[in-house]
Amino acid sequence: MTCGDDFDPEQVARDSADFFRRVIELAPDQELSSSLVASRDAIVFVIDGEIELMCVEGARRRFTRGAMLCLTPTVRLLRNSGVEPVRLIAISRRNRLPKPSG
Repeated sequence: MTCGDDFDPEQVARDSADFFRRVIELAPDQELSSSLVASRDAIVFVIDGEIELMCVEGARRRFTRGAMLCLTPTVRLLRNSGVEPVRLIAISRRNRLPKPSG
């Protein structure tokens, strides 16, 4: 899925009581375990560059600027497959403690 020109992921979720935003940058050919990028319910936006996802079973897929991803446990790692730096924004819900009753 890609984001339209009028959609700005940088404005979607500033750090708040409900959401946590992480900016991740990868140099060309740099790899990162997917577990370091996403929590269980994170949405990941490719802001700049080209990223390659590698799955546990060996499949690979590339995504460029504007892509919106939801990483599953089958994704093993992310790699900057381009010549430019990659910048990702991962947005996830904060863990919230239940309100005390009574």
